[in-house]
Amino acid sequence: MKALRNICIILATLAAITVLPVIGFLIAGNRLAAAFFTFPPIAPPQNVPGFNLLFFIVIAVIISAIALVYILPSLFGFKKATGQLPSEQSYTFPVWFWIGLVMWIVPIVLLFAQAEQPKLLLNYSDLPLFWGFTLLLDGFVYKLRGNSMISKHPTELMGIATASVSGWMLYEYLNLFANRTWYYPFGKNLLPGSAVNDEIFLVYSILGSSALMPLAFEWYDLLMAAPSLKHRFDDGVKITAPKWLKIALIVLSLGGLLYLGYAPDKSFFFLFVWPLIAITAVLSLAKVWTPFTPIKDGNWTPFLVFGLAYLAQGFAMEGWNYFSATHNTWGGLAQHSHSPAFWAYSVPFVDKFHLFEMPILGFLGYLPFSVYCWVWWIMFAYLLGIKTRYFDHTHTYKEADY
Repeated sequence: MKALRNICIILATLAAITVLPVIGFLIAGNRLAAAFFTFPPIAPPQNVPGFNLLFFIVIAVIISAIALVYILPSLFGFKKATGQLPSEQSYTFPVWFWIGLVMWIVPIVLLFAQAEQPKLLLNYSDLPLFWGFTLLLDGFVYKLRGNSMISKHPTELMGIATASVSGWMLYEYLNLFANRTWYYPFGKNLLPGSAVNDEIFLVYSILGSSALMPLAFEWYDLLMAAPSLKHRFDDGVKITAPKWLKIALIVLSLGGLLYLGYAPDKSFFFLFVWPLIAITAVLSLAKVWTPFTPIKDGNWTPFLVFGLAYLAQGFAMEGWNYFSATHNTWGGLAQHSHSPAFWAYSVPFVDKFHLFEMPILGFLGYLPFSVYCWVWWIMFAYLLGIKTRYFDHTHTYKEADY
């Protein structure tokens, strides 16, 4: 009965995450017309607040403080790591590494060269691009360890891919209420003039999003193969969150999602925070392990290292995306791209000093999104009763457990 109650509470939380932005949108006096849910969004929103220097400085200070945690952890109470030295044994790249390399590099070359053919490959380039890079990363992990997710747990990789679809499409949905912070200016070019262009683009997005979370886990396994990171944050400040705080965080995050629909320009920067907090707190109340659980013992490694996973992948993806389009000037608006999935940003208050299409401070969002990937998979696996080695962090210290 307790497990059933936990499942019901988790499902109710997911329902609240979905419905509350709608309620906030309606309270603000907006009309929820069918056109509002048109996908993909192809144009930036109107009347977006301009650059705000004070806001920019505040976010920059936050980013600097986070960077210091990684660079000088001793300043934040972390004791010097005493991990074992890495094995000197060398392994060969597996066959799927070379398959992934070809899958990744072919669309990269075609997109960067602004090739016009083959049209079918260019239209759906994100599929071989993302999945090819997933195979490539997994091959690197195998090269370093002699084992990897594909070699030992391919079914789990497919499970994460399945969870990834719903995990990312939730954000595509929330993005509509965040005043379309990102949009797809060439999204109508998938099937130009076709009445089913939007439907095909939606299917394409669903298929493409299946690789987004596997990429995070592959990066994590790769980062954890680095001796300098594997035990860097094992012994830090111990923090235990009482039950009342977890409940308060749930209320705060759900209230934040309500406010997202009510005033998106003033709250969009929490878009990648509120779902993570709500789901993590609910799982914690249900006694389900999350990357935050070991913090009570002073072990911040799962949380902090996984946060780097999508910061690395986000930098790569933003680079692929930017160079797949033509620009009149560096950082200027994209003029053309043969990739219908090319994305651009319209970010209030900090839309300046771009690195690729992304405003430089926007990369901060990749840190919570990365951890969200892990939490979403844990929740997905828990609801469906799937066994996963990612229900705990100890596998990262016992390579034989692969």
